[in-house]
Amino acid sequence: MNKADCFVLGKLTKPHGYKGAMVLFIDADEPHAYEALEAVWVEVGERLVPHFIDAMRPHNTADKYVVELEGVDNEAKAKAIAGCTAYLPTSMLPQLDGNMFYLHEVNGWTVTDAQGNAIGTIRKVLDYAMYPILEVHAEAHNKEVLIPLPAQIEVKVDRSAQSLAVDLPEGLLETYLGQDATEGEWWDGDESQ
Repeated sequence: MNKADCFVLGKLTKPHGYKGAMVLFIDADEPHAYEALEAVWVEVGERLVPHFIDAMRPHNTADKYVVELEGVDNEAKAKAIAGCTAYLPTSMLPQLDGNMFYLHEVNGWTVTDAQGNAIGTIRKVLDYAMYPILEVHAEAHNKEVLIPLPAQIEVKVDRSAQSLAVDLPEGLLETYLGQDATEGEWWDGDESQ
């Protein structure tokens, strides 16, 4: 299994007791959607290693579970993988509809403003604690534009066209692309003109 074919489910945070059980933190909007897992892929070194789940039960919060992994039957084995990231194949992600999207799925998609004017291509999504930020390459200007996506920014998803229409805050594009709002021409950064 390659990382490119997976998404981060969460982390095996620490051992739970002395018989090899571990606490699995699930980093998802709906952690309970993953309560019936049969296996996880654990990143050990540079490799994803499959671990089958013998038992899984809720822990003390909605996003934590106590898991018993096949072959991890003592505290030393649990400590050896404590802190490791747990992955699942992207095929196990629930299907989204409407204007919801997964951050990893929009890489390479095009971005337009709310009026349908092309902005550029998404190079990657920067996932900050506050909200995600799209790193967009504006091909026509050969410049990078960072588009924040806080909850109040309206985004329309077109999966068939692989594009996002974003209702941008006023002045955002001008800040990156140097458009003079009064003349309607693109500024190239040359003060002598």
